[in-house]
Amino acid sequence: MFRLGLTLFIIIPLFFATSNTGMLQAQAIVPGEDEAKPVETPLAVEPTTDQDRFETAILMSNLGRNDLAKSYLQKLVDGKLSDDALLNLRDQFGTVELVRLARTPELLPQAQQLLDQVAAASRRNAMKPERIDKVLEDLDGSPRIREQAIIELEKLGLAAMPRLVQHLGSPNSNQTKDQIVYLFSRMGEEIMPALMGGLDTDNTLLKTSLLDSIGVIGKPEDVRRLWYYAYSEQEAKVINQAARIAISRILYGTDKKASEVSSIGVAQELMKLAQEHLSGQQNWPTGEDGRTELWVWDASASTVVPVLVTPQSASLRSAVTFSRQALSFAPDNPEAQALYLASLLSEEAYRVGPEGQLTTGNGSAFNLALTSSAPILEMTADVCINSGRFQAGESVLRALSLVGDHRMLYTTLDNLSPVLKGLNTPDPRIQFAAAAAAVELNPETTFRSASRVVEILAQALNDDGTGKVLLIDPNLERGRSIAIATRMSQQIERTGKEGFLAAALQGDIALVMTHINCIDWELSQTLANFRADVRTAYLPIVIYGPTFMENELALTIQRTPNTHYVVYTDERAELDRQLDSFLVSQNTPPMTNGLRDRRARAAASLLAQIATRNLTHIFNLKPATSALGSAVNDDVLASDSMTALSAIPTREAQDILVNVVLGRTRSPQIRTEAALGLARHMQRYGVLISDQDVAELKQQWEDTQEQTLQTALTVVVGSLGPNRAKVTDRLQSFEVSPLPVQ
Repeated sequence: MFRLGLTLFIIIPLFFATSNTGMLQAQAIVPGEDEAKPVETPLAVEPTTDQDRFETAILMSNLGRNDLAKSYLQKLVDGKLSDDALLNLRDQFGTVELVRLARTPELLPQAQQLLDQVAAASRRNAMKPERIDKVLEDLDGSPRIREQAIIELEKLGLAAMPRLVQHLGSPNSNQTKDQIVYLFSRMGEEIMPALMGGLDTDNTLLKTSLLDSIGVIGKPEDVRRLWYYAYSEQEAKVINQAARIAISRILYGTDKKASEVSSIGVAQELMKLAQEHLSGQQNWPTGEDGRTELWVWDASASTVVPVLVTPQSASLRSAVTFSRQALSFAPDNPEAQALYLASLLSEEAYRVGPEGQLTTGNGSAFNLALTSSAPILEMTADVCINSGRFQAGESVLRALSLVGDHRMLYTTLDNLSPVLKGLNTPDPRIQFAAAAAAVELNPETTFRSASRVVEILAQALNDDGTGKVLLIDPNLERGRSIAIATRMSQQIERTGKEGFLAAALQGDIALVMTHINCIDWELSQTLANFRADVRTAYLPIVIYGPTFMENELALTIQRTPNTHYVVYTDERAELDRQLDSFLVSQNTPPMTNGLRDRRARAAASLLAQIATRNLTHIFNLKPATSALGSAVNDDVLASDSMTALSAIPTREAQDILVNVVLGRTRSPQIRTEAALGLARHMQRYGVLISDQDVAELKQQWEDTQEQTLQTALTVVVGSLGPNRAKVTDRLQSFEVSPLPVQ
């Protein structure tokens, strides 16, 4: 009745309610978006229900009064209707009407917002089992009702799959297997992720039904995921046969050629598939939140369910699945073993995050690695590094340092161990793990790239966490202006050579920016040196200059990995726009402060081990002197740093220890350790410090009241090698107790 009444209330005023000017007179006022400008309406009676408001919006739109239609749509959007109310609108007026309004520019954004609300309600409603059950009941109805039910389920698509699979696997379902399998064939390729996820069920009848459906709607690229089920001895024979028939249907269009499907190369194909996922080569569809829908088997619900995960997580889970399947076909293949272990460790590394540490103990992936042989671990490390799974690679190198031996440091050039490869791998995390392993494997003689160990550890000590940008520009003012725009702490060098040396010797450079006009070294030579040296090979490089030079340098950028060109600007917003995509593309995530601190502590400890285990003939500590000199200022790093300094036979090392001893602001404990280290250094390498330092040390010895420190300073003074006359003077000055020991 409202539709008839509404029409009469509108049509009659159109003929009779006009002013002297011939314009339509207002019969009522409907507030619009702007309260100061009310919208005139021809309605004599305002709609009071949601259905009436939507019907009015449709009618106003048909009459060309989109301003009125928009105001009623706004009321519906603001009303935050329940799912039932939204679905009632859809059922009463149809999806077509909702879409038509949403495609009318004058009704945006309100019409689109309402359509989005209805769509969201439909998705939520589609997941309700009772709704699916209601539609399934219609499959036993007349042909027309059955077709309507099928169309409805086709529209629901993946949203209906959990309940449909549940019905397919239930012996108590009223629907036959053939009904649901036919329904799946109508739903098409869209439901393939859910069908594949269901293959993890232990229900043999359900699995064969799912394979039947996959054979009908699958594409050639889906065959790779069926090989395991076609030939695995861990699957029932009926599953093997169903999978082969599915493959035959997909590849040949008939189930008659199932016997021609061959198992040759199945393990290799599965390993290839696992490697692709481990390397992140799979493209996953993502939503606005950047996550993808991964369908998995939920044993408790006896059906498939969608899980929202990142593409990275989806790829790693797929790598674990396919590498495990490959291993079942080739249990004695060390490559298959290494690939599966690499996949497990990579997924665990992703689970704990870049700052986390892999769990240990019974049942952990790391303990599983420890129980694998050293040769398998070496292969696993190669897989992780080559796949870009550097955090997992770190854990493998750590395992190798525990179960391996020093012989892996002496492999030939054509068969380098992952420890030696890691020392020269661009990723700094792998470099550090390899350096740590090299020390802990306790080598007996020097080996290839041994000098890299101390370089890497010194860099880790130098990393202060500020994430500096290194600017190379002969024009210092220009360099400062663009450096400020990066909002990072900056270090500016005038020449390409100076910039390279700074980056190579420091561990705190996060980004290199160089002007096209390098001096001393020209641009090409500067880039070549940065990329040739493993200490700087991983650093992202940004070249900046005028607009017209971008095309000139395009080939250079293309040939130089991890390099980008930006047009010079000192405007932050414009620089961000040019830099954002490049910085986001970096494979290595920025190191967190917590991880950086742990790495610095580990580096100091390893350098101290080199000193205490007398490994300095293999690992020369001299290149780390400057880094250790800075590290002694950190109370956490001071002790190990001073231990390492005590094994460096130079005056610089002795001077650093003296400065700590004389530093009155340092704690007595640290000064005591420094004094004992200084004494050892003097005893081993002689007194190398100046006479002034000697005098100040003696004065400290006489003035200090703290007994432990005074004793340590006494050791220092004793190590200075006093002459005989001085010794006699001190002996005679010693106060002897007046009474003997009783």
